[in-house]
Amino acid sequence: MSVQIYHLEGTYTRDKRNYRFSHEIRAVTEDNAREKLYSLLGSFHRVRRAAIKIENISVIAPEEAENLLIRKLSGID
Repeated sequence: MSVQIYHLEGTYTRDKRNYRFSHEIRAVTEDNAREKLYSLLGSFHRVRRAAIKIENISVIAPEEAENLLIRKLSGID
């Protein structure tokens, strides 16, 4: 199995407000990418898993990644 780059989009609710998010995550499987997203949003924004709604998950090419760290790890820049 190889590492792929997943682009995750969705919303989360915090303090009775809705927020949109878009993250790029390197993971082996889609489930690993979901778990990493839950971990990131939970630690940075104190959002519970039940408040996070993932609307779209897609695999993108390393050239399409906007995150500079992911591009560097992929050998693009």
